[in-house]
Amino acid sequence: MKKIFKGLSVLVASTALCAGIATATACSGGYNGTYTGEYHYIGGHSATPYGMVVEVEVNNNIIVSVKNITNTEASKNIQTYKDVIDGKEAAEATYHQWTVVSPGWGEYSQNIGMGGQPQPDWYGWSDNNSSNWTDHESWLLQQYVGWSVADVLAIEVYTDYGYTLVTTEDGKIGQASDKNSKGEPYGTSFNAGLNTSGLLISGATQGSGRLLLAVQDALKK
Repeated sequence: MKKIFKGLSVLVASTALCAGIATATACSGGYNGTYTGEYHYIGGHSATPYGMVVEVEVNNNIIVSVKNITNTEASKNIQTYKDVIDGKEAAEATYHQWTVVSPGWGEYSQNIGMGGQPQPDWYGWSDNNSSNWTDHESWLLQQYVGWSVADVLAIEVYTDYGYTLVTTEDGKIGQASDKNSKGEPYGTSFNAGLNTSGLLISGATQGSGRLLLAVQDALKK
């Protein structure tokens, strides 16, 4: 997390504000600065690494901007880590590009050699679903402006268990459920806090949940 304090007078005001807040969690970070956070996991339908890296600017405990910096030069140090395959850590750190939103089924089938031919939509994700996120992402980022740090941190986002990549005996890469790993956010039926917050794009709950968890990660540090 990067902290950019904006002067002694603002710092003193922030300290006084924090002293008057009863919630200890809300005072775990500075309230005048720019903070970087992330949330990522391996998808349950494939070995796709989903994730987001965000930059959150806070002034006097109020969010003034949220930027999606996933897969940019500014996020490379965050998206670089050592892989663990078959229980062993790789010798070198590798940059991992994260998928913010899945492509529609047509693009997906073309990428895996099906020529873009119509295929059964196994998990209900179409080109319209994909464009729904990309068309409204900037709108969603703006919805955070004006929220207090404490109120955003108070929203509970429930996730499924994550998956880890493992090497099977025949040398193939597979997946295994890992209860200690991050997972994809549940839908609104199991995420009442996310649903009532309004910080989501209808029909794109998982992406909205990833964004909120990344923002919370930035504000907790």
